[in-house]
Amino acid sequence: METNISETNIIDTILNLMEQVDSFIDKNGEEKKHYVMSGVKVIIGDDAYERYKYFISSFIEFAVSISKGKKINLNNIKKKYCCF
Repeated sequence: METNISETNIIDTILNLMEQVDSFIDKNGEEKKHYVMSGVKVIIGDDAYERYKYFISSFIEFAVSISKGKKINLNNIKKKYCCF
C-alpha cells in the first residue's frame, strides 16, 4: 500500500493517529507512541516504515514537546539532526 509516500503524508498520518490516541486515558506516553508508530506502519507499509522509522519517532517526540508548550530551540535541532 505504498502509494505516494512522502514526509507530508507521514506527518498527516502521525497527527491524525496522535489525535485519536490522545483520548486514551488508560495508556501512558510510551504506549501511546507505540500505538501511533504501529498505526503508521500499517498505513504506509513495512518498507516505507523502516525507511522513515527514525523520522516518525522523532516527529512524535517533537509534536508532543510542542503540544506541552515546551520551548524548542530550532538551532539546536539543526545541529543535532543536520538535515533540516
